[in-house]
Amino acid sequence: MKKTFALTLAAFAALSALPAAASADDRIERQVYESADFPAKRAQAIQMLQKKGYQVQDVDADSRRGKPVLEIEAYKNGREYDIILSYPQLEIIRERVDN
Repeated sequence: MKKTFALTLAAFAALSALPAAASADDRIERQVYESADFPAKRAQAIQMLQKKGYQVQDVDADSRRGKPVLEIEAYKNGREYDIILSYPQLEIIRERVDN
């Protein structure tokens, strides 16, 4: 009984942390969209990627490891890429072919 209770308590504690993490991520995402700089930074990111040969299809604000990022769907040479840029620095964090 003690072991089952301990596991149940641990599972409850783990699940209780999920909404807090989700709300923190939502808060970061909302801050990016509400930033006065967002339209200019979005345009700058698109232009930067176009210079690298990408055709940008979608740009979304998100968070990664508690930091704001832009998640970008783009195409190059007939292949779809998922690109993550830091926000507002617009440094490439990840650039990979979408499978």
